[in-house]
Amino acid sequence: MLMVYLVVALTMTATEADTQLCRAFEITVDDAEGTNGVRSFVTPNELSRELDSLPLKAPGMALANINTQEIRKRLLELDKIEDVEVVRLTDGTIRIKATPIIPVARIFEGGRNSYYINRSGKQVSADARYHKDVPVIDGRFNFPDSTFTPQSLLPLLNYIGSDSVWSNYISMIKVKSPTDIILIPVIREHVINIGAPTDFDDKFGRLKKFYAEVLPRQGWAKYDTLTLKWKGQLVASKRIRPSRKNQAVRYDDDEAVDMGTMLAGEGVAPGQTIPGVKAHSEKPIPARSVTTKQQ
Repeated sequence: MLMVYLVVALTMTATEADTQLCRAFEITVDDAEGTNGVRSFVTPNELSRELDSLPLKAPGMALANINTQEIRKRLLELDKIEDVEVVRLTDGTIRIKATPIIPVARIFEGGRNSYYINRSGKQVSADARYHKDVPVIDGRFNFPDSTFTPQSLLPLLNYIGSDSVWSNYISMIKVKSPTDIILIPVIREHVINIGAPTDFDDKFGRLKKFYAEVLPRQGWAKYDTLTLKWKGQLVASKRIRPSRKNQAVRYDDDEAVDMGTMLAGEGVAPGQTIPGVKAHSEKPIPARSVTTKQQ
């Protein structure tokens, strides 16, 4: 029955141009053989099967009988297709050029099967033959009283994907809650909590400043978490290392946060969390103290 929707009947007033016969029916898929190191989700033969018997019957038919718009609409309904172009050439050829879905991440939702997602939120099963390196997202996405979904991360994914530095640096995104989005770099010395997926220029700007001004002096292995969720600040949590045998080390309550390396934005003073708002305490943020006792 699919042929009914892909063919338009000729009218009695058809012109000579309308009766030109189809000489060939061609289907191509961008990079279908993985020539750029990427194997496509779909092949020309698969698309041909989706069009029922039309590819075989089209040669010899009048071009006016072949509905190119319906062909395009049908192929765009496939989850594996990002875009498709259907044109009639002057030599009588119907040419179809399809672009497979371009994923921006692979999603894992708890124990469910994984799938890919593209920049517009379209999904395709991960059992497809695709080997492009994209960030992996690990999350539950079923938080109580929340509409947070994988699509909620699209602004973040598109932001990372549009930057050549961050796209090569971030390998995984872990969703702990809608306000605790964890970025995992390819250098597995620390993780980055960006909070809610908003204010990317501000947050990634602070992160870049930390990498440029603090880590060269302190070393990449000193911190286990960089937190950007609070406005105007970057808080670095110092990695807790096993104590030496000849020492008993006691940490104060604030030891998890290395206050000496807290970065604050302009107008944010110690003891403040919001620029221009008076702090609860006028005392400066204390440096972390460590008491060491010899055995």
